[in-house]
Amino acid sequence: MKKLNLLTILLTAVLLASCSGDDDTVDRSTITLESITRLEELPASSQYEVWLVSGGENISLGRFNNLSNGQTFSALTGQVADASGIKISIEPGNDPSPEISETVLLSGSFNGNSADLSIRGSLGDFSNASGNFTLWTPTDDNTSNNQNGVYFVAPNDGNPQAGLNLPVLPDGWRYEGWVTVPNASNQMVNLSTGRFSSPSGRDESAAYSSQINTAPPFPGEDFINMTILSQIGFNAAPNLTLKKIFISVEPEPDFDYANPFVIQPLINPQSGTSLYPNIQNMDLNTLSFPRGVISR
Repeated sequence: MKKLNLLTILLTAVLLASCSGDDDTVDRSTITLESITRLEELPASSQYEVWLVSGGENISLGRFNNLSNGQTFSALTGQVADASGIKISIEPGNDPSPEISETVLLSGSFNGNSADLSIRGSLGDFSNASGNFTLWTPTDDNTSNNQNGVYFVAPNDGNPQAGLNLPVLPDGWRYEGWVTVPNASNQMVNLSTGRFSSPSGRDESAAYSSQINTAPPFPGEDFINMTILSQIGFNAAPNLTLKKIFISVEPEPDFDYANPFVIQPLINPQSGTSLYPNIQNMDLNTLSFPRGVISR
């Protein structure tokens, strides 16, 4: 009888311990995205992924094509309580990897039960960013068509200097220059001047330029190659005076090469009429930066 009672006690203890363990694993807490601004809905080829930073690990809270105010996520209560911060990344839509990509868009640390999310910790500090450009077409021998090109450079009396002052981006991101101009149907379209990682050195594209002369070693583009321009809806080289000229920050790899991403740190909303060697300034555009607040 004593052996039977002892066995019963041991079995009861094991069952209680097992139940206690199960309670720990299913005990979950909610995390709420209180506000999010300037995040566009992503196409099916990519998704946002929300990550809880807890115990030195990035713990996925799910993938989404769109993030909205009041959206909630769930994680183990212990992980939520111990969390130090939150990250939001951009992931390929068909990515089977459980690991976070290099393309981290927003991040923030918890201060009590709230975390402010910004690009500062993930992309860099843009507070001192500045830029200028000159309207110029150096890749051909025509000196009367400088209104058809733009280079982010200060000519500086024959000693050219980089026209952009931008923080070095982490892996997973690239800069890209853009102009907004009307096509033959008078529709405003964005044309890329090329992607780049440094304000010094040529960018990755010279699709619209001439091949007569070598482009200067700075980002920019001559929009004068009518063979290419005519294929995308132009019947004349676009005039860049009085047009929007800006720099964007793009995911790498990019899910939409035809359009600029929402982060556009430098902008001139309407360029002037002065041409090379005169320079024009760009404004810091912090209103384009996504932001968020999350609570636990």
